[in-house]
Parts: sequence; C-alpha cells; structure tokens
Amino acid sequence: YGLFSVVATMGCVPVIRCPKGGAPEMVARKLNKMISDHPTLLRGRGASGSAMQSHHRPLLVIMDRNSDLITPIQHTSTYQALIDDVLNHNANRIEFVVEVEENGRKKNVTKRFDLEADDDPFYSSHKFNPFPEAIESNGAELTEVTNRQSEIQAKTGASGNDGADPMESAANELATAVDSLPALLDRKKKLEVHTSILQAVMNEVAARDVPQFYELESSLATGNYGKDLTKAKRDVLELVTDPAKGNVQDKVRLVIVYCLATTAPTADIDEVAGSMKNALETKGSAVTTGAQHGTLSIDDKKKLEHGMRAIDYLKKLRSMQMIPNMSDAMQDASGMTSGGGAGDPDMLSAFMARATNQATGLLAKATERVGTMLGKVHKHRATRVVENLCEMKPNSEDEEYLYLDPKVKGDVDVSVLRNMTRAPVRDVIAFMIGGGCYAEYQNLQMISDERRVISYGSTELIDPCVFLNQLGKLA
Repeated sequence: YGLFSVVATMGCVPVIRCPKGGAPEMVARKLNKMISDHPTLLRGRGASGSAMQSHHRPLLVIMDRNSDLITPIQHTSTYQALIDDVLNHNANRIEFVVEVEENGRKKNVTKRFDLEADDDPFYSSHKFNPFPEAIESNGAELTEVTNRQSEIQAKTGASGNDGADPMESAANELATAVDSLPALLDRKKKLEVHTSILQAVMNEVAARDVPQFYELESSLATGNYGKDLTKAKRDVLELVTDPAKGNVQDKVRLVIVYCLATTAPTADIDEVAGSMKNALETKGSAVTTGAQHGTLSIDDKKKLEHGMRAIDYLKKLRSMQMIPNMSDAMQDASGMTSGGGAGDPDMLSAFMARATNQATGLLAKATERVGTMLGKVHKHRATRVVENLCEMKPNSEDEEYLYLDPKVKGDVDVSVLRNMTRAPVRDVIAFMIGGGCYAEYQNLQMISDERRVISYGSTELIDPCVFLNQLGKLA
C-alpha cells in the first residue's frame, strides 16, 4: 500500500519494471492490479481529485535487495552517507560525543543536531559530495562569511566621505547591515554546526582508517583484482588482522564484501574469517570502548559473534547459489579512476595543498588518510539497472525485466516495444525491497539531471551496522 499511496499522490500511472520471479514480481503484479482497478487513477487524477497532465509517464523500478548485498554493507566516501555510517543518525537527527575541558577536567558531552537539506544550503549542496570536498567547502564558506561579517560591521561604524552627507551615508550603511547581517549570522551558525559534524566524522574516519577499507572494498567490488584471488586474499588478510586498523564491524564488513564480490573458495573465506576472529580475540581492536588496549569489550565480542554468524549465513547462500554473482557489483563511472582504487596524484596533491590553508583546521591530523577518498565514484548495481532501463539499452535489463502497464491488460512484450519509438523517461522511482541506504540513494543521483528526476525508496532505511545485525539474525 505504500507504493500505491505514492502513485496516488503523484496522480500519474507509472510503467512498472521488475525482475522476473521472487518478491519484486509479486509486489509489481499486486500493485499493477491495484492501479488498474482504480478508476480515478486511470483517468489521470491524483489523490486530491485534480487532473494531472503529463506527456511523460513515470517509470517505477522495483528491485530486490538480494540482488546486491554489497552496497548496504560496504564503506562509503560521501558526506551524508558517512554521517549515517560512523555517527548516531536517525530521522535526520545526529548525535555524537565530544570531549571538552571544564575547570581543568575533561568530560564527555553529547551534541545533537537536526539536519534538514531544505533549510540548510550547505547540506543541500554538499551532502552528495566526497567527504574531503565537503571539508574544503566548509572551510572556504566559513572564511567567506566571517570576512563578509567583518566588512559589514566595519561599514556600520564608518563615516561618510567624498562630499556625501555623513548622516545619510551612515543611515544607508546601517540599513544595509540590518537587512543582511541576520541572514549572514544564521548561515554562519549553520556552517559552524557542520564544522562540528565534520570534525566528529573526521575523528571516526581517522581512528578507524576508513579510507583503507573503502579502497579495498571498492577494488573487490569493481573486479579490479580480476582472477588474481591470491592477491585479493592476501590484501584482505593483511587488513583484517592488523590490530591498528578499524573496529570489529569494519573488518567483518570487509570479509563479507570479499565473500560476495569474489569467487574465492569457501576454504579461503573460512581462513580469512578465522584469522580475523583470532587476531581480534588475541590482539583486540584499535577502536574499542570499555576494554583495555589489546582486548575486546563485551559489546565488541557480541558484534564479532553476530558478524561471524552473518558470514556463515552468506556462505550458505553462496554455496546453494541463492545469491547472484556480485563480482561486478560496481562499475567505474566514466572519467573516474580505477585500478586498485588509487586516486589521481595531481588532484589529490592540489586538494591537500588547498585543504591545509582552510581556517577550520580539520585536516591537520588526517588529510593524508582521507585524501584518497577524493574522486572515487562507481556506479552501483541499482544505478546501472535504472540507467539501462531509462536509456532502453539492448542486451540489458530492458530486455530481461517484466514490463507491466496498468493501462494494458496482461504483460507487455518488450521485444515488440524495442521496434517502436518509446517516449524518454523523465521521472523514475527506484524502489528496493529490503533495506535501503544513503549510499545507494546518492549513487542513483549520478544519472539524475535536468532531464531526469530520480526518487528512491525502500522497505526501510538502514545503516551498515544494522544491516550486518540483520544478516546475523538470519543465520
């Protein structure tokens, strides 16, 4: 009924595409029948009863989470997705703990902020950007606003000159300041909020060496290792057994990506998972709470137990061939770098040179670590599917997926449509049956432009750790 409500609100009957079989086809056929049995919708009227005129019908793409289990589990590099991954983020509210000094004593203080893209120009402009770019933009905008504030305050105290009436000149300057200063101060306040959030994300990213996990997972998911499974296994083993890199869930997530994105034998996956478990139990984790260095806390032990169960569950699905081969789960976007995930040296050097001059000083400790996250953009599976359907590419999902039209009785033969001229797709609703994530939503925006608007929905919106726990409970 959720999807039907969306369609009713839009007031425009969509074309429904989905893979054959399983939950997507069941949902698509039920929705198709509900729409076809609704006379008001078929007449092109929305929930309000008003006529909705459109020459281009929207495309509703229904997909299954089982077709891509890598995207919601892997590490990411964009600002909004990182907030959801490393901080406590729920319903646009962010919570994190900062250490402050009061009366000579250090104590932890919980900070809470509500983020709303519609009311926050910086967040709206940079939530899809790579994390280092968001840091750089925050510093540049904060400096610009501070300088502008100083200029206005200086003008309000200046006297007139050049023969003008001093009283009139001062009045005009004061009126301008009164009009512009409140908006400027509000913008500055919001930028300072983002400075605090960026610092909190930076602390987590640097402490856990998130870029290393991101780089390796991207290399595995894009198939950069090819058939060199020995090198892939060696690189994964090296990272998951290093006590100075990542927390428990970071390492479990990497092992899961290795399991899903390669054709490595089960024995190799068992060896990697066993080595990770042994290293964590004997050497501990670099990021842990409530435990001494070199040991795991009770909470981390539970996370490791859940993680091992999740790995066992995915191994069973893999052995029964109940999940598709995900060795090409992501593709390098055109114009972006590939080959093990190394970024363009000139781009990275230029970024680091500019970043060190920013007033915020956020990159003083970890620029080198997070700088490699710049410029890495890959098309995830959902993005490729939607793009293929929108552009009606031959030998793609456009030929394989069901084509359901509530205005037409029965299934539509796609092979017949391919010989006809079809209207371009202007509006797309991509719906994922199962857990959705910010990384997938943001990745879909890669193929959204002034000619095409893409909306995203899912059964629920979850962060990687919640998805990991869900996999553990299925074992």
